[in-house]
Amino acid sequence: MAAGCDIFLIDFLLRPFAKIYQKMPFLMMVILLLVYGIIGYVVFRSAYMNGEQH
Repeated sequence: MAAGCDIFLIDFLLRPFAKIYQKMPFLMMVILLLVYGIIGYVVFRSAYMNGEQH
């Protein structure tokens, strides 16, 4: 449930900038990849790495 709320929050915060990024779609794709890449890394790290490695 928390992950769904976080994705909704990110969408809510980034939506005002979407009109600016519509003029530069490549930049929007790069920023989205960075944001969701960071989220994916945090999820992967918490799910698969041992607690002693943090």
